Amino acid sequence: MLTMAGVAAQQPTSSGENFKVWPADDSLRLVCLLQACSAVPLVLACQATRRQYSDLVTLQRKAEADPDTFAPFLEVKGALADLECTLAAASDSSVAPSGTLASASSSFDNSLMELANLENALRTEKWYLYGPDWELKPGKLISKKGTWLKKSTRFSWDVLEQEKLYVPHGIAMPMLQIGRVTDTVELQRHEWAGQHRLVWLTPAIIRTLEARRGVWFIFGPHWEVAGNDVVPAVDTWLKRSCQMSGELQPFEMIYVPKELPVQLACQPELVEEEWEKFRHPHVHQHRRVVLTSPPLTVKQDKYDIFVGQAESSYK
Repeated sequence: MLTMAGVAAQQPTSSGENFKVWPADDSLRLVCLLQACSAVPLVLACQATRRQYSDLVTLQRKAEADPDTFAPFLEVKGALADLECTLAAASDSSVAPSGTLASASSSFDNSLMELANLENALRTEKWYLYGPDWELKPGKLISKKGTWLKKSTRFSWDVLEQEKLYVPHGIAMPMLQIGRVTDTVELQRHEWAGQHRLVWLTPAIIRTLEARRGVWFIFGPHWEVAGNDVVPAVDTWLKRSCQMSGELQPFEMIYVPKELPVQLACQPELVEEEWEKFRHPHVHQHRRVVLTSPPLTVKQDKYDIFVGQAESSYK
């Protein structure tokens, strides 16, 4: 029978002898050290070890196969086990020697702090996306073309700017969960609503995409810098991505007539974003620009034509 030295309560064997099981509040570390395949004997050793390790070994196996999705849940499981042990120690005051309760209280506070940190890390936001625009991989989504995250299944052109987030082509986006749309209101918006999906993302991803609001890209040789303005020397484009203009969809570009200035919040910058700077050999000639306020456009055929900028800044 597999035995482990530790400080947990002794467990009786069938022969009446006692042996010590690895401390329950340290079980996660043991399972991670052994890895899932080597930890199986822990589950098979006896009922005590089965109770202590079964769920952890199962989660560890999933985390090894898909760490982005299951590793956070494994951490939560370990933190909860630590908290349960601390509560058990604190409640056993009748046999606790002097100083043990103070130690248990300190462990309890540490466990609560760890759980709070994990709660923040696992907090998610719910967004809608149009399924055909994405490739589904284990634990992540990859955009097949420029597309949107939206707060509803409405057509992207009907969604307010602050309720949608642009995602360029080729972005691999970690996700925690994806599911079909079940809300009857969302499903009845239009005939393609059923092709949308619900996705749960971490706030860090959303903040990264929100930081790109007001960000556009220009082909440097077509523009002249005048203070914090850029003025097109020829008819050209504002682009949401550094892709060649012929590769972009109409909604990803704005046509800017020659000599019509565009107001910027700061000087044009080199393109440093990892997902942009390797798109093609001419990216180094592009510049990243941040507009002071949203562009005003008129529609001609399928393209938006720049005519000025709104008075209010990006929110």
